Amino acid sequence: MGFRDVRSLLIDALESGRFQHEYRADMESKNLLAIGEVTPEFVVSLLRRCPGQAYRCSPYHFDHRIQCHQFTPSLNGERWYLKACFLSADAVFISVHQ
Repeated sequence: MGFRDVRSLLIDALESGRFQHEYRADMESKNLLAIGEVTPEFVVSLLRRCPGQAYRCSPYHFDHRIQCHQFTPSLNGERWYLKACFLSADAVFISVHQ
């Protein structure tokens, strides 16, 4: 799966409500989507403006069989960091922050 496929699947998951969040102790600073500081629509807009060179894929550190997708789009001169993986048809957001 390439950049465009992954981006489309994440957008579809956000728009259809098929997404979850990975629990982490520092959720307030690392996953603004999980705590409601940003909306799914805002994350969709970040993904849509992300160029292919701001995408990276690597094995997930907890389970190397799962691919972890990282996006680093810019908005108003600020760099954002989005990290997600897929479990079945759902997207799991690990990080959404500046």
